[in-house]
Amino acid sequence: MGWGFLGRLGDKIVSGVKRVGHKVGEVASTVGKKIQQGAKFVVDHAGDIKDIAGKVEKVAGVVGKAATSALPFTAEIPIVGEVVGGVAGLAKGVEAGARGVGKVAGMVQRGKQAFDEVSKIVD
Repeated sequence: MGWGFLGRLGDKIVSGVKRVGHKVGEVASTVGKKIQQGAKFVVDHAGDIKDIAGKVEKVAGVVGKAATSALPFTAEIPIVGEVVGGVAGLAKGVEAGARGVGKVAGMVQRGKQAFDEVSKIVD
């Protein structure tokens, strides 16, 4: 005496869960490989990333200061005041983002240097 409908339903559910689990594993593996590739790129180019982020930060800071300085003069002009205010805010956001990227790239660079030094000692 079998389970009939309930047995087949249970088999279908188990089979479906296994297929979903397999697909999730494939996706996780693919994502993991992409993250490793990205991390390797960042480690290999941390110095360049830090330099570029520093330049972006400086330019964004200048743009933000110029736009902020222009605000009192453009505030009364319809639309122009809002645009200048938006540019000032955006530039400050870009400046802060670039500063953060530069700090992270610097940490990665220092970490790679420390790893290289330890590797020399261990080898």
